[in-house]
Amino acid sequence: MGRGIGGTYRQLVRELSGLPHNNEITEWYCNPKRFGGALVVDGKYVAVKGYAEKIPLIYGIDYKTHDIPVCLLALSENFQAMVQFFTKLKNTGYVLRSVTCDENDAIRMAALYVFPGCITQICHVHFLENIRRTLKTRSEETYRTFLEDIETHIFDVPFLGKERLEARIRWRSPRHEDDSVKIATMQHIFQSSEKLTAYVKAKALLHIDCPRTTNLIESYNKQLNGRLKTIQGFESFQTAERWLSAWMIRRRLTPFTDCRGKFKKLNGTPSIENTRRGGVKLPNFFHLR
Repeated sequence: MGRGIGGTYRQLVRELSGLPHNNEITEWYCNPKRFGGALVVDGKYVAVKGYAEKIPLIYGIDYKTHDIPVCLLALSENFQAMVQFFTKLKNTGYVLRSVTCDENDAIRMAALYVFPGCITQICHVHFLENIRRTLKTRSEETYRTFLEDIETHIFDVPFLGKERLEARIRWRSPRHEDDSVKIATMQHIFQSSEKLTAYVKAKALLHIDCPRTTNLIESYNKQLNGRLKTIQGFESFQTAERWLSAWMIRRRLTPFTDCRGKFKKLNGTPSIENTRRGGVKLPNFFHLR
């Protein structure tokens, strides 16, 4: 989405001790009312010494401003960790109106626990990818035509509300009654209809743009992954937490250069400028001691 993050790991480490946490910057310098309220949430797994498996950096990007209000390095993406994440978000004053995420139930349950009434949308890309994996369409031809049919006639339809989605499933289902796997897949889509079409409800009831994919945060994950490859893991949880927070701050201070479509207007401006409180001047964080 934006320009690559400059500097090296060693340079960042020297400055970590003088930096506030990313979440503190949101609390101190941002106006909660300037955020759009539609958050895209995901976890990026990182290697940390002392942990057998990689652990997730959980963070969210505000869809309207592309700013990153909070992040949390946790041991897993379970319900407890997600409640902690959304509580930190609430403590900044952020008003969560919708959340877009993958099919991890813990994210949606925790969001509703901390922000009752918020709308939860599951990512269409993740949902379809899980179907591809189940049907093995990348390696076998058996269900490729079936998958193409549901992609074309069910998912490639703009602003597909719950009732309309269910109607299209009923319309296409008779064509796929020859196979129990196809029937089960159609039933799965039908049962997920409310979670798949929440973005339409968000537009109609809350008058906000709630994305139906997590593509925005996936682009940030790719940028972060590029930086992590030069590090090959962290020496401790504390070092990882501070470095990752510093990366988020740098990302927020870096002007966008290649936003497209309705977000083209963001180019040339750092994301934090879209949420900064009026009259508040940001310090030069990476020259703090």
